[in-house]
Amino acid sequence: MSKHIGSRLDDFLEHDDLLAETEAVATKRVIAWQIEELMNQEGLSKSEMAHRMGTSRSALERLLDPSNPAYS
Repeated sequence: MSKHIGSRLDDFLEHDDLLAETEAVATKRVIAWQIEELMNQEGLSKSEMAHRMGTSRSALERLLDPSNPAYS
């Protein structure tokens, strides 16, 4: 029988020192999704969105890339 049966996922992740990393990745994905949704609603290109955010297009690309740990 597993020692984790009946425990919360947060407890399991915290025990294995993964909770903070998991929360950071989830937060990044939510923010990226929100930015992409706004871009779609407003019909904005990545270049225009980056300009409105006061950043470069490459920085926006890194933010929107879920596999890029730069903004985690």
